[in-house]
Amino acid sequence: MAFSETDISLLYGCRLLRNLPQPALFEPALRCRENQLLLPADTVFLDAGTASPGLFLVAHGTVELVVSAPEGGEKIVEFVRSGGMLAEETLFSGGRCLYAARTITPAAVLRLPEATIDEWLHASPPFARRLMGVLAERTDYLQKDVVTFCTKGAAARLVCYLVCQFDKAPCTPDGTLSLNITLPRNKLASRLGVSDSHLSRAFNELEKNGLIVKRRGGIFIPDVPALSRYVCPAGCDW
Repeated sequence: MAFSETDISLLYGCRLLRNLPQPALFEPALRCRENQLLLPADTVFLDAGTASPGLFLVAHGTVELVVSAPEGGEKIVEFVRSGGMLAEETLFSGGRCLYAARTITPAAVLRLPEATIDEWLHASPPFARRLMGVLAERTDYLQKDVVTFCTKGAAARLVCYLVCQFDKAPCTPDGTLSLNITLPRNKLASRLGVSDSHLSRAFNELEKNGLIVKRRGGIFIPDVPALSRYVCPAGCDW
């Protein structure tokens, strides 16, 4: 099966391609059946160690990036959702992907070979600038992720990931926020580098202090700035 028109529209709406001129330049690659992956849940579509795999864009669904833990088992290093991308760090370096990519939910994923990205870079300066900007944002995010893991406990990691997204606190008119948490609790714990019990205690700590209210399928945050100050008194700017 080919991607639906909705899938194609979602790809055009992703951060990398949104509102770029010359949409006809990107159309053939987006509609190429060989590039399109329609995947059921729990499908590994990128193996760790793959050299120069290209760039992957997620049209819809949720993907987990996993590495093998030294003590056995797996460690989730990131989640990629609709509009996100992965394997960008391997572009044009000949490097190997350090993680495997596996779907958590059914997903539509577009694989763009390096040759296609190279063609777009030469044909579209706006795309080249956009890609550089996205890569810079990604580098900034990863640096803050490292700081979070090295300096913050379970509650702060939870808040940074779900709300602040490492210096990207959501803007709401009244300072409240409702979050639907669709990730299994054990997968979220793995991503945050804490045990299931530590994650439960982090949720309970925030709830006890009136900073979150548990609701069916998610949480309600009555005061986002207050929650941010609780885990990061100096503010979110490093």
